[in-house]
Amino acid sequence: MTVLIAVTSSWPAGADSIEDQKREADRDVARIEQVVRNTGADLAAAYVTLRSTEARLPRAGQALTRARQVLTASIAAERDAVLTRERAVRAQQEAKARYEAVTQRLAEAVARQQRATEQRALDADRLDASQDALDAYAAEVFQSGQPSPQLSLLLGMSSPRTLAERSALADIASQIGADAIDQVGVAASESRATQGYLTAVAAEVRALRGQVRQSWEQAQAATGTATFAASQAEIAKRNAVTARDNAAAAQRSLQVLRTSQTRQTQELTVRKAQEESELAAKRADARRLQTVLLERARIARRAEQLREAARAAKIRAENAKAAAARRAGRTYRPSLPPPVTRTNGGLGSPLAGTITSRYGMRWHPVLQRWMLHDGLDIAAACGTPVYAAADGQVMRAGWNSSGWGNQVLVDHGIRRGVDLVTSYNHLSRVATWDGPVRRGQVIGYVGTTGFSTGCHLHFGTYEDGRPVNPDGWL
Repeated sequence: MTVLIAVTSSWPAGADSIEDQKREADRDVARIEQVVRNTGADLAAAYVTLRSTEARLPRAGQALTRARQVLTASIAAERDAVLTRERAVRAQQEAKARYEAVTQRLAEAVARQQRATEQRALDADRLDASQDALDAYAAEVFQSGQPSPQLSLLLGMSSPRTLAERSALADIASQIGADAIDQVGVAASESRATQGYLTAVAAEVRALRGQVRQSWEQAQAATGTATFAASQAEIAKRNAVTARDNAAAAQRSLQVLRTSQTRQTQELTVRKAQEESELAAKRADARRLQTVLLERARIARRAEQLREAARAAKIRAENAKAAAARRAGRTYRPSLPPPVTRTNGGLGSPLAGTITSRYGMRWHPVLQRWMLHDGLDIAAACGTPVYAAADGQVMRAGWNSSGWGNQVLVDHGIRRGVDLVTSYNHLSRVATWDGPVRRGQVIGYVGTTGFSTGCHLHFGTYEDGRPVNPDGWL
């Protein structure tokens, strides 16, 4: 958050000269300009952030609506799945009842099958006995033509005595044979009937077992499917509830964020207006002092011209006295005023390096357009010390967001009738932040901050706030 720097409108008591007041005014203007730039950047960032938040709010509302719709659908699906599971459970219960009934029928059929199997064995034994008796009787009659001793014993005599007895005996024997044959036929018929019944019962048992297995498997499968569907529906509902809660929380968070960002934007707007108002006042003070300094520079130049004229008049007067003395035959040594000492500006080199670009129009390597290069580029390794070119007062130091990176501005006061300021740009770091500096004092270190393509120092000179070629001062 940018901190507003409060600057008083009155000048400090220690700044008792116009030059000091001008330096103080320039420092104040520089500080407030930096604050305004920072506040403006903060305001722009806050505005962009606010618009981004407002743009996300409709999407958050749509997401919440979709989440609610999904939740409604998942609740309905869960209800349907529960109903399906209940139907499946009832179907399983019915299948279980059918299973138990069919199992009972199967047990009864198995019991009947057992009895039929036992009856078939009895019928087979009786049939075999009847068949054996008939075979024995037939063989005896065929061989002797007489009844068997067992038959005679049955009738109570050892041999027939009369014709009538023999005839009766023949009838009895014939009847016995017929009964035996009948018994064999009956036994055979009953055996066949038992076998048929047994076959039918076996088929019924197989059918019942298939029905039991199929109905049980179907009931188990239906119940498993319904249970799985119900569990999946329950999971889907829980997920939908979570999605709805998350969407609602996101929407609430965005609404709170929008409120906070709106308040911050409003505060920054008010602050920027206050800072711009204060900056305008400080610039007006700086312009007033600049006017005073320019007038002082004009007066200084006029005084220098008057001194030059007075010196020239003094020289002419002394030369005239010497000529008059020569004409009178006297010797007169003229008293000439000392010459005015002039320098080329009195600025020392701020850096021992190689000049790679001079003052003038050039193609800017970063901005990619033709523009004035208002200084000298001196190449040196990053970290090389940078020195003050002359005595002066630091009027501004720190980051300059207009492309200069880390910058130091030094005011050297009135020189050659102008207010001279030197600038040191693209520094890796600043060594002297404020206060007076002496020529040759380290004020920073070479860097490549701001709009720069390599390690170098951009050195500039300003006369009354206007950039000029530094070659005229070095």
